[in-house]
Amino acid sequence: MKLTKTLLATTALTFAAGVAMAGEITVVSWGGAYTKSQVEAYHKPWIAMTGNSIVSEDYNGGLAEVKAQVEAGNVTWDLVDVELSDAVRGCDEGLLEPIDKSLLPAAPDGTPATEDFLEGALPECAVANIVWSTVFAYDTSKTQGVGGIADFFDL
Repeated sequence: MKLTKTLLATTALTFAAGVAMAGEITVVSWGGAYTKSQVEAYHKPWIAMTGNSIVSEDYNGGLAEVKAQVEAGNVTWDLVDVELSDAVRGCDEGLLEPIDKSLLPAAPDGTPATEDFLEGALPECAVANIVWSTVFAYDTSKTQGVGGIADFFDL
């Protein structure tokens, strides 16, 4: 957990070095319990470490708001939590800034961040902060003889 906390704090500084020097950054995420967990795990430790503040905003995902800010020349978000597909597309379209991965801190055992993350977790303009899965399960008392995922669907 400590690695994750340090990682986001450093990432925030990397993304918004100029703004961080000014004392405040704007971090945008999905809202609800998810954002509350980020405030506890990332924002509060970063604030304690730097003395700077974080303005937390919510959005519904996608790149529309990012694109509008970039095209208007009025970017107000410093760090935004996006899905991988949006991070890759936003980078390809020049909406997101490349991140110098050499600035990410090493793991507690000294492993460089570039060697410590899952494959694909460090695309050019992003640093993965969560990993999740979609799981299909069934109640064996209600369904029998399921041999594979195709048995769940009318294929």
